[in-house]
Amino acid sequence: MRRADELAVQVLRRGHPLRIKTRGGSMLPFLRDGDVALVVPSARTEIGVGDVVCYEASPGRLFVHRVIDRARDRFLAKGDALACVDVIDPPQLLGKVVAIERHGSLRRLDSRIARWRNRAVASLSRRLPLLFALAIHVGRSARAALHG
Repeated sequence: MRRADELAVQVLRRGHPLRIKTRGGSMLPFLRDGDVALVVPSARTEIGVGDVVCYEASPGRLFVHRVIDRARDRFLAKGDALACVDVIDPPQLLGKVVAIERHGSLRRLDSRIARWRNRAVASLSRRLPLLFALAIHVGRSARAALHG
């Protein structure tokens, strides 16, 4: 278990908000590697489809992904750029991301417009990896045509 992740889990489980530096590209283009997510501990009842949550997938492995569905007391979440879905049991849930900081500017996720946008992204979520792959292919083809 990484020490930083272990500390983050302890802080959130004690009910304190936390800023977490995101890693990887699973949430592209919404979150980029190095963005800072403000996570606040939240009850299951405060989390809905479209919300971005922080959870412990296995001991010491934190993830920040979007909720795409609810199944009884569990949540289904996935990275916007991923095809696979995680099932989050209640004890794994650590909190909800309410803001993203990138290059010194703060973008709130808890405004009415942001919540609407997040629900829209969640509704498209299962198609997003295919759309990203298509966009990358079209971009590469266009560059090759221009330079080739």
